[in-house]
Amino acid sequence: MRRRCVVVLAVCAAVTMLLALMVGPVSAADKTFKWRMQTYASSGTPGFQSQKIALEHLKKATNGRLDVTLFGVGTLVGLSEMLEAIGKRNFEVGHNVDAFFAGKDPGFAPIFSAIGLWTDPREVRVWIEAFGGKELMKKAYAKYNVHYAGSTLIGAEPIMSKKPLKTLEDFKGLKIRTPSGLTAMLFEKLGAVPVALAGSEIYSALDTNVIDAAEFTTLGENVQMGLHEVTKYVLYPSFHGPIAVVNIGVNMDAWKSLPPDLQVAFEMMVKEADYLYDILSAASDYKALAEIKKKGLQVDNLSPQDMEKAKLLSMEVALEFAKKSELSKEVIDSILNFLRVGDKIK
Repeated sequence: MRRRCVVVLAVCAAVTMLLALMVGPVSAADKTFKWRMQTYASSGTPGFQSQKIALEHLKKATNGRLDVTLFGVGTLVGLSEMLEAIGKRNFEVGHNVDAFFAGKDPGFAPIFSAIGLWTDPREVRVWIEAFGGKELMKKAYAKYNVHYAGSTLIGAEPIMSKKPLKTLEDFKGLKIRTPSGLTAMLFEKLGAVPVALAGSEIYSALDTNVIDAAEFTTLGENVQMGLHEVTKYVLYPSFHGPIAVVNIGVNMDAWKSLPPDLQVAFEMMVKEADYLYDILSAASDYKALAEIKKKGLQVDNLSPQDMEKAKLLSMEVALEFAKKSELSKEVIDSILNFLRVGDKIK
């Protein structure tokens, strides 16, 4: 009896080993990847919703093999900590405002915003895809063990203000929330006082007169944050940020662990998120403009002469900023060379 049990056990073990050899180890093509992602945007805003929808589509398109959970701004780490956190794999993916990484290298600032040099989202996408932009971003991110996986663009930004802003002269002495980098330098040239604050701090800072004005993403998101409740004037569209570039970074080791088909699927997700953000933010801006007019806020525009002056100041700032680091020079030279090819600047 004992011998029979031993034989049975031996047969079972042999069958188990045979099945294991037939099935083989779980391949990368069969593996499920569960990631976490933090975005710069607050829950409910177009920046958050567009990313959420695109990630849901990614999960369905990959039959659940790549499942990314989205977290809003500041949930996991602060904005300035995101690049390092991704590199250490505190979470796998970040939707980054690169201007907050300027403390690591000033060159991250012009990646995020070339201030008044850009005029059209299409030209930004062409620069990224065909004139060296993505190569520079990959190089900048790789130093921190992060893979650049694509960009989403923020459209024209307003300036929400407690004081009227009808001319560039009105910026003298104005305490304005803006990230460090080119925009801060541009406002300084106008005599304003830049104040670096996270988006979540803007409402309180305006309400308590810590600042007089703020620039932060789109008009729709400003209204969703309630900034129209603590301001009276809106400069829209403004001269300082026609387009901003928000990049998707993935932990390098996590990225390399994906099979090629999931890498392609993720990159397509980024492109869908960019498209969705463009649509959702535009719709939100239209509604927001009607809302602020209904509330009685004054909407102003600069004169063509002031807009041209602002563009010349943007060029001056860019050339000065190019001296701050090797990456700064590479990014700004690349943008200016591209704009010259397109006959956008002389």
